[in-house]
Formats: sequence, structure tokens, C-alpha cells
Amino acid sequence: MACPHSTAAEVRSSGRRRVLEGLHVLVVDDEDDPRELFRDVLELAGAHVSVAASARAALAVVERDVPDVLVTDIMMPGQDGYWLINAVRNFREASGRRHPRALALTGDGRRHPRARAVAAGFDAQLSKPVGIETLCEAVARLAGRY
Repeated sequence: MACPHSTAAEVRSSGRRRVLEGLHVLVVDDEDDPRELFRDVLELAGAHVSVAASARAALAVVERDVPDVLVTDIMMPGQDGYWLINAVRNFREASGRRHPRALALTGDGRRHPRARAVAAGFDAQLSKPVGIETLCEAVARLAGRY
């Protein structure tokens, strides 16, 4: 798998197929640093990445162009990741459009266990901090790339 290890040059020079090529991924996090890091990593792995700093902004992106995979932080101020996944599922049902596969990210796995995320409608969950290989592999699996 060709997920970035440390630099864009390493990924480009590796000659390996970029496993996320052609996927549209929406990354949602209220914190700038993880949002930008996840965007950069997924783009280096070949994905087209949209970003949003809030659940409401993410829903607006979904309403315009449903991504293949939604990657969202659970704990955000205002509307959280659980609100977002519910809103995305409701939009899909009302519009008849497909829904994205959804990956929840949390910094507190005890308060937000995987079972709760899956019951809410997420397909998978990872605990922060998330390694870049782990993130790429999770997105690829959700997209059916392997």
C-alpha cells in the first residue's frame, strides 16, 4: 500500500500504486492541525479530499457532493460526530442518494467506544492519535480497496 510515510517525495518515488486514487474523502475536525494533516496524508495516497471544521459545514459538503468516505472527529463543539452521521443518514434517506462509508475518530475511546459509534451509524472507529498508515488502511478498507 502506498500511504505516505514522511514526505511527498518518498510517496511519489516509491513507484507503488496510490491506493486511494480517485476516492472523494471528506475530513471533519474542529482542530486545524489534525484536519490539515489528515487531508495531506490522504491526498498523498491519491484521494481527492474536502475538509470541514464543523458538523454543519460537513453536512453542506455532503448535500452538494456525497463523498465516498466520511472521516470525522466525534468530539466537536456544537454538533458532534454523532449528530453529523445521523444528519448524513437522514439526508441520504430523504434524497435517495447513496451514503458515504463513515469512519469515526475519537480522542476518548472509553467515553466513545467502537460499539457506540457503530450503533450510531459509523462503519468503523479509530482512536486518536491515529497513525498515517492506519488512517489510509481504514479509508481503503471502507472504500473496498482491499
